[in-house]
Amino acid sequence: MDNLRANQAIFDAWNNHEVERFVSVLDESVVWESDTLPAPVKGREAAGATLQGYYQGFPDLDFEVQRALASGDFVATQWRSSGTNRGNLLGIAATGRRSTVHGCTVIEFKNGKALHIWDYWDFGTTLRNLGVWPPDTMP
Repeated sequence: MDNLRANQAIFDAWNNHEVERFVSVLDESVVWESDTLPAPVKGREAAGATLQGYYQGFPDLDFEVQRALASGDFVATQWRSSGTNRGNLLGIAATGRRSTVHGCTVIEFKNGKALHIWDYWDFGTTLRNLGVWPPDTMP
């Protein structure tokens, strides 16, 4: 499986809420990092549990891949995600509010499996959309 296809398989699994399928595209020693996570997530089992946590917070979580660019062992994906906050997310109680944000995921692949994942997304907008952060006061 080439890296762009493996990358698409990850986003398809995220959109279909198929944790087992997501985990199957990960290397055993995968590391998943995000500025929203308190520490890097290490290993398949922990990555699956982290994804389940996102689904707990946003049971209707959906990703729209806007573009994916491959270079060597790396794929960078620009995306937009949407979901309704119906459960606890990273310590934030359910608000019942919908959020749509933009982000980027960079994945390093080895032998068709995701070895390292870096997620960058607009968590400030998520918090504003959920009503738990002050509204934007910029003109």
